[in-house]
Amino acid sequence: MKKMMFLVRFLHASTLTFCLATFAFGATLLPDGEVEALREIANTLGKTDWNFSVDPCSQQPGWFDGPAAGSFENNLTCDCSNGTRCHVVSI
Repeated sequence: MKKMMFLVRFLHASTLTFCLATFAFGATLLPDGEVEALREIANTLGKTDWNFSVDPCSQQPGWFDGPAAGSFENNLTCDCSNGTRCHVVSI
């Protein structure tokens, strides 16, 4: 019985560790092709405020600034609903 309880606890701990590591190490990052497309868009538009050292879907400043003055917005919106990868849905 003790071996069975150890195995159950070990499986729970392993599953939790895997889930946390997957989340912490970029399970929701954009695919490389989409990041490269964003680099090309930024280059074409002369956009210098996009910070490519962070995940574009992170909603950090430069990627997501919220509503700006007037009717202009400087936001990149991602869909991360599938739980493994995000995809850009609007700029």
